Amino acid sequence: MPPRPGPVSTFQRERAAFVFDLETQARILRANPQAGEIVAENLRGLVGSVYRLKDASVTMAADARGNVYVQAKPYGFYSYNVPRMCNDLVACLLHWADILVNTDGRRTDGIVVDSIEGMLASLGF
Repeated sequence: MPPRPGPVSTFQRERAAFVFDLETQARILRANPQAGEIVAENLRGLVGSVYRLKDASVTMAADARGNVYVQAKPYGFYSYNVPRMCNDLVACLLHWADILVNTDGRRTDGIVVDSIEGMLASLGF
């Protein structure tokens, strides 16, 4: 049975899409360290996904206040904490893309893959 359309399912869908896309970039980079420029471009493209996630979080906090999914977290989590985390994610994505492109001949793919996987393991929402 598909989820009902609404702010909670929109947030969950945006979160799942972002996590999947980011995991895919880590897998690509781990499998092919030479794909740094392609992954860097894809990481920059994920910035739009993070902004959609941020907007979905704020909308969910406003429109679904009484929902159990929203109430399971402390007050202000989806309206304040998640948008702040999303701002940090944008900075990380751009930083990782920059590291992959501006390598000065050094191999930086492992650093970026480890950073992505660490961030995904500790994603707070």
